[in-house]
Parts: sequence; structure tokens; C-alpha cells
Amino acid sequence: MEESTQNQAQDKRQQSSSIFRGDVILWATGMVFIFALLAAMFGFGHVRQWDAQSGYTHNQSATSQTRFLPEPVEPETGVAGRSDPSASGRWYYWQLPPEKVTAWSRIFMWLCYIGHQLTIWGTIYYAQRKKTSGDFSGPKYSKQISVFNIVPFLLNIIFHVLHLAQTHITYDALAQDVSEASSQGSVIMMLVLVLLMEYRDRGLFFGWPTAQHKDKISRKLRLPQGPINLVRKYHGYAFSWAVIYTFWYHPMENTWGHAFGFIHTWMVMLQGSLMYTSLHRNRIWRLVLESWVTLHGLIVAKQTGGPDLNGTALWPMFCFGFLWLFTMTQLFGLTFWKKAPWWTKAIPFLCYLAVCVWCYSWIPDKNGNYFVRLQEIIRIPAIEYICVIFAWFVIDMFLRIKTKLTSTEESEMEIRSVSPSPLWETFYIACFMLIYSLMVLVSFLLQEFDLTLDLIALMVILVFIFILGTGLSFMIIEPVMKKRSGKTQAAEYSKSVGMANTTGESAGYPSDDQSDMTKKYAPTNDGNNAAFQSDH
Repeated sequence: MEESTQNQAQDKRQQSSSIFRGDVILWATGMVFIFALLAAMFGFGHVRQWDAQSGYTHNQSATSQTRFLPEPVEPETGVAGRSDPSASGRWYYWQLPPEKVTAWSRIFMWLCYIGHQLTIWGTIYYAQRKKTSGDFSGPKYSKQISVFNIVPFLLNIIFHVLHLAQTHITYDALAQDVSEASSQGSVIMMLVLVLLMEYRDRGLFFGWPTAQHKDKISRKLRLPQGPINLVRKYHGYAFSWAVIYTFWYHPMENTWGHAFGFIHTWMVMLQGSLMYTSLHRNRIWRLVLESWVTLHGLIVAKQTGGPDLNGTALWPMFCFGFLWLFTMTQLFGLTFWKKAPWWTKAIPFLCYLAVCVWCYSWIPDKNGNYFVRLQEIIRIPAIEYICVIFAWFVIDMFLRIKTKLTSTEESEMEIRSVSPSPLWETFYIACFMLIYSLMVLVSFLLQEFDLTLDLIALMVILVFIFILGTGLSFMIIEPVMKKRSGKTQAAEYSKSVGMANTTGESAGYPSDDQSDMTKKYAPTNDGNNAAFQSDH
């Protein structure tokens, strides 16, 4: 009887500990906060009679005609940003007219953005240095939270409240000074890096190719892991830049398109605040984060795409484009697919195609023809898949260059494994921040000189530039990080090259079937400090 009572008490304690997990409480608090903030956003906007759904409703709005310029549907000769036929696509509607912009309104928004960015980068850097140093003896991941989680969580709350206040004080966000394509491009860059990070566990197509697939074709086509491991380790810096930059690009206007975008950026920031927690690695939560863009893209395209006349509706391309990625790639991060029969993996995609065919049977093109626009569903996935290969190639190139410059001799490798001096560490950090500053500068120059290209073309160009920049930033921040063993990833990468050369594998990337000794020198994913980290 006594033993039974003790067992029941132990079960209750276990249930209590699972219910009152620190990471779950932090997550729940964060979700309550964002919905409360959005309620305030809609409430304040309603009080001020803001009803600017899009540029196409400019003349029907009660207040928009005094707040914004109309959508440049017709080119306005000599007016920057509004003078060519493609200007309507590049023009961001929710910004003050030039005559209302002041030095204070510009300085205020830039100070807010820079302060938010630097403080969050600082918490990631501190947490990663602390976790990967030999001084830390606790578990890498925990169900409880620490200062690593509380500080960025509170910082993100403060800057969200500040952004709402700033919107109602000076209104303008970064959209006044940088290209709209840069806001979209930063998010696409993040999604591309997510695809690359998750490649190890789910491949690109229906869960293929991964280490699970041992046939010759899979082994031949599977991308080596070196660049993927580097992204898994340092992605937090790039992801935080993408969402904070996008967050401050938009004012907190009371529209559903803005609301769903702010939910997305907040969730990624919340995921960053959950670094080193068990919930950070939850696959369902990560799938929501990655695929939320499907819902957001649909709502924004429906809200801002103009009249659904003459085949101009934009929502099908965004909705079905992102759903392609969801059904062909993203779904297969869920673990049950690893045990599912191979033929079942095509079922979601086949259902998706059936829905597409049915929808495009009543979605016309400009000439009133049906099914003609069906080809547009491949545009978004094609861009992202191409960018994934590009990202892998760029980072692989950087790693190979660094390997060539690094001696594989054990004595020199041990010397290089010592942390850099404070002066060199400062230099690396300054170079790291310079890269992101240059990325923002490019976005500013595109806006300043009004490059008259289609919005999608500009966005794709910027995605490639951002991938180059973030890949280089990973290489620059890497030397200041120490693994628990006291050796840097560069040193272990260099040693793995020597071993790989004797086994016939691609330089620096041990195969899935190599010995444990060889595998242990492959770059690992210690210090996975922000969104979308693997759960093993």
C-alpha cells in the first residue's frame, strides 16, 4: 500500500514537471503576448480610423488619402520610385509621402532597428560562447529556461511594444529607405537556409536523399554535410537578421496581411528565445514556423493583389507555390515518415496537384483561358530549390578555400585551435557586422537609385546576395567559437580533410558509412542557437 502511494506520488511529480516545463511556459506566454499586441494594433488603428487595406482601396478609404500617396498604377514621369510601368510592384504603399518625412522620423526608426538587432545578436553570441566553452558542464538542451532565454524574450517584447508606439508617433518604418524586395528577399533567404539545414534529415524530395538511403544513386546525389553543418551551427545570426529586418521594414498597420506577417516574425524570434531548450527542437513547431509563409503569402496576395479581373489575381501563385514546398519537402521532417512505406510519401503531393488542377480550371489568364496559369505553381519552389543548391555551393566553396589556407599538420592545428586574442575577436565581430551592414546598404542603394526592375527579379537578385553575405558571415564568426573539446570547427574540418583524402570521400565530409573515428571529426552542430534546430 505504501509503495503504491509512493509510486502514485512519483507519477504526479513527473506529470507536474512535464506540465510546468519552463520552455512550454515561455512559449505559451509568447503566443499570448503576440495576440494581445495585435489586438492593441487593431484597436489603436480603429480609433484613428486607419483602414488602408491596400493601394487599390486608396480612394475608398476614410483616411488613406491624407496619409499616403496612391498606388502608382500609372507611371509618373520624373517621380522617383513611381516613374516606370513596373513601379506599382516595387512601391510600398504604407509609407509617408516625402514631404511628411523628417530627420527625426528616419533616425528614430533606424535607432530602433539597430538597437533590436545588436542586442539580440549579443544574446545569441553570449549564449553560444557560454554553451560551447569548456567551462559549461550542464546539458546542451533542457526543458527549463535560463538567462539565455529570458533576456532575448524580454528584449523582443520591449522592441515589439516600442514598434507599436513608434508607428503611432512617427509612423514610417525602414520601407522609406530600403527596397521592398529586400524585405521579401531576407525572408526567402531564411527559408532557403532552413531547407538546407533540414536537408540532412529529410532531403529535398519526398524525404530523399538522406543517410537512410544507401543505394548508389542516393549516395552519389546526396549533398555532403560540411556546409549544412556550418549553417546548423550559426544560422541563428542570419535568421535573427532576416526577421528583425523584416519586422522593422513594416509599420504596425492594422491589416490582416501585416498581422500574419508579424505573427511569423514573432514566432521566429520566439524560437530564437527558446535556444537550447527541448521545445526549440520540436518538429511540429518547426514545421509551423517554416510553412507559415504559405498562409501569410496567400493573405497578403489576396489583400494587395488588386481586382480579381482579367487573370491578374496573385494569390494562386503564392498559395500553390508554397504548398508545393510543403507537400514535397517540408512535411517529411515529421518523424513518422521515416517508417512509412515509400509509396505513401507521394500521396500529399498528388492530392495537392489534384487541387491545383481543379482550381486552375476556373482561374483564367488575361485572355480568359483556363489551365494556362497552372505553370506558375512551379515558380516559387524552383527559386527556392535553385537557391538551396547555390547556398550549399557557396558555403562549400568558402570551406574549401579556408581548408586550403589551413595546414593539416597536427601541431599547427592545435595552435589554431586556441581562441583568438580580444583584438582579433573584436576584428572578426566587426567584419561580421560589416557584412550585414553592406547587405542593408545594397538594399538602400536599390531604393535610392530606383533600379527599374520587376519586384520578383530584384528579390531573386537580393536572395543570392544575402546568401553570399550570410555564408561569409558564418565563416567569419566561426574562429571566435570554441568547441567543448577546445578545438575550433575549422581545425576539425581541416583534420577531416586529411582523413577524407585517404578514404576517397569529398574533402571534409565523411560519408555515412565511415568509421567512428572519422565521423567524430566531421563538423557537428554544437551551439545550435536559434530557429529550426534538429532534434538529434
